[in-house]
Amino acid sequence: MKISSVFAGAVERTHALKEQIARAQSRYCWWFDHPLDWERSVRTLYISGWCVSACGKQIRAIRARIGRRKFLGNYGIERKDVGAASERVGFAIAVPLPRGKSHVITEVQESDGVWRAISSRAVFGVPNGDSVAPIDPKYFIHNPGANPRIEFWLDRPLVWPKKARQLKVSGWCFAISGDEITEVRARVRKNFFPARFGTPRPDIGLEYDNRPGALRSGFSLHAIIAPGRSEFIMEARSGNGPWETFFIHPVRGAIFREPSDGDAEIAGDYARWIRCYDHLQREDVKRVREQIAQFHYSPLISILLPVYNSNLKWLRRAILSVQKQLYPRWELCIVDDASTARKIWPFLQRCARQDRRIKLTRRTENGHISAASNDALRLATGDFVALLDHDDELAPTALYFVALALNENRELQLLYSDEDKLDAQSRRSDPYFKSDWNPELLLAQNFVSHLGVYRTDLIRRVGGFRIGFEGSQDYDLTLRCIEQIRPEQIEHLPRVLYHWRMADESTASYATAKPYAQEAARRAVQEHLDRTGIAAAVMPQHYGVYLRATYALPAERPIVSIVIPTRDRASCLQKCLGGIFEKTDYRNYEVIVLDNESHEAETLEFLAALEKRERVRVERIEGAFNYSRLNNRGVELSRGSFIALLNNDVEVINDAWLSEMVSRALRPEVGMVGARLWYPNRTIQHGGVILGAGGVAGHAHVGLRHEHGYFARAHLAQNLSAVTAACAVVRREVYLQLGGFDEVNLPVTFNDVDFCLRLREAGYWIVWTPYAELVHHESASRGFDDSTPKQVRFLAEIDYMKAKWGDKLLRDPFYNPNLSLGEDLFTLAFPPRTSKPWQSVAA
Repeated sequence: MKISSVFAGAVERTHALKEQIARAQSRYCWWFDHPLDWERSVRTLYISGWCVSACGKQIRAIRARIGRRKFLGNYGIERKDVGAASERVGFAIAVPLPRGKSHVITEVQESDGVWRAISSRAVFGVPNGDSVAPIDPKYFIHNPGANPRIEFWLDRPLVWPKKARQLKVSGWCFAISGDEITEVRARVRKNFFPARFGTPRPDIGLEYDNRPGALRSGFSLHAIIAPGRSEFIMEARSGNGPWETFFIHPVRGAIFREPSDGDAEIAGDYARWIRCYDHLQREDVKRVREQIAQFHYSPLISILLPVYNSNLKWLRRAILSVQKQLYPRWELCIVDDASTARKIWPFLQRCARQDRRIKLTRRTENGHISAASNDALRLATGDFVALLDHDDELAPTALYFVALALNENRELQLLYSDEDKLDAQSRRSDPYFKSDWNPELLLAQNFVSHLGVYRTDLIRRVGGFRIGFEGSQDYDLTLRCIEQIRPEQIEHLPRVLYHWRMADESTASYATAKPYAQEAARRAVQEHLDRTGIAAAVMPQHYGVYLRATYALPAERPIVSIVIPTRDRASCLQKCLGGIFEKTDYRNYEVIVLDNESHEAETLEFLAALEKRERVRVERIEGAFNYSRLNNRGVELSRGSFIALLNNDVEVINDAWLSEMVSRALRPEVGMVGARLWYPNRTIQHGGVILGAGGVAGHAHVGLRHEHGYFARAHLAQNLSAVTAACAVVRREVYLQLGGFDEVNLPVTFNDVDFCLRLREAGYWIVWTPYAELVHHESASRGFDDSTPKQVRFLAEIDYMKAKWGDKLLRDPFYNPNLSLGEDLFTLAFPPRTSKPWQSVAA
């Protein structure tokens, strides 16, 4: 090719571009708001402004081009200041500049698909130049799925990964025209991922001047990205209307698993969390030792280590983890349970000779883990006993935190910590950040497990480890110990102090690896309930891994008064009552309907017919909607010894819902029982309430279907700090004892949370059960709090809760300070809400 022809082609292209731009001046009207100075050297050039067709043509897209590199922008941004026929004529383009001088060409595209240049500018790129978006950064993210009726923003991900197996997305969206959005989902190829939608976003409500839908516009979801290239598509719809796309972004799923990544963590990036918050520096070690030297009480802690044909590599690491303890007052009591592997006993003998703190004995016959643990217990001379399996490891600070807790409370009898797992490469994963003492959850799973520390005389008093409960011998031990002590003598240490090895035949890898252990666990719980005089039957539950205690009802069933506030929307109330009348197997009830100024003819006719039914009372209550006042009035009118608070927009799923709730509420220590509520799309709407979530309180496990979730807590009965009153059962005398719901300060929201917190202050339990299930068509009758007066009231109720309960909202005992209080509960907190106690030691 001749050089002259190349230059000739370039000249021709430049001439054609100039002609095109000249013609554009008669075809389009446009304006660049930014950049103000095109010649300023920057790393990223942000171009924004507006453009309209002078011929009335519709502009479909806009882009910038540097040579052959093209950068699509967003066209259709609202610009009320322009005065064009359409307000959506604004655009924004982000252009990463190469180093040095280049030319940026701005082009627009009409419906004919032809790109036409409107501008060409010389620009200068530098690698470290300041680049700050002149308007909201969201406008510069190219979105071919932009929808003029839907306003939205994605808070997460902050940076879209080049490759991802899983994607957590959160943000907000609402309709700026037409009907309000009721559902949001993501789509990747043919796979759909429903979002948790309707999270309160007071910041968006205020920013958009309380437009309908803005306050409860938050959403979050978890999507699985298929291998290879795909499009991540966000969709929304109103009611049963069609799904509308509002965001599209290319994604790429990893085809091959990178060895260093391992499986994705349910709770988040645990490796990063460890690097940030669970890694001791040299200065930390020094301060810990200085604090230990200042302890007023230094108990001797005996660590029981039964051994049988152990993997020598893991056994060596287990013993070494004890020897590396920063707290020095320990003894290691090892029992070889007649191992047939010849190297085990000589190795243990060498360890005992080298460290006088190691005590060692050998059984003459294999007696299994309970017998071996009892032999180890006989060796123990310490004040407390800690349990360690032969292939697991202790964190270096494990015994330090135990001793620290004992210095703060000398009355403690039982302590337990959080735990995680170790793979074959000793990489940590799968952390279980546990609840504080949770007696109801303990009947479903042994959450005490690792690290468990017991006062030695307590273990001996209950008879040590029972033969016949192998595989669940520590579970059985815990259940027998708690029968002898008070809840305040039990302490949870919210630190990962134990690393559980995932061996091939270990329950750390597969919970069903030892079926005999599951049956032993069931017997342990059943015998515990029998010993404590609680009439209940224990059966396997949730894939046979966990347990369910079904409590007996008395022969003479107490009357339950079902209190239902309502207003109009007869179809909702009909569906709710239909489930009560036709599905509910608990028959000794009355229904009290509180009608708050219904005016629709269909509703009034239905209520009039209701009054003619037996066991149904309809009470009309005038005045502004006050959920607390309506429920309080319903309780005043009730005859039952138990109250079932029920929203009019819930629908019964399982016949035994009320039997299940009443059977638990009958226990004298229980103040309120909550149910598992589902959205109509069969994702969880309410799995209990977590204090501090979203600022005050939020629902747990929202958006899950039947996935395992975080250590199955979405599927197991447990103690919680609060439950929703959309479906809850409480004893009438207890309700009245506490004065009912707060009509003055909490007329609509958080009244149930406040009531539950007052119940707990009075010493009562709040129990949530997944075995009472209903569908919740949330706020179908009253609507969301989206009008200006409602939002003002909602914000006032938030302020009241924060002022009244203060730091208690940030310290939910049934959650964990290492877990997030953000939109995605039961994920890792960055940073955790814990402190390093040794930092208080003077340097």
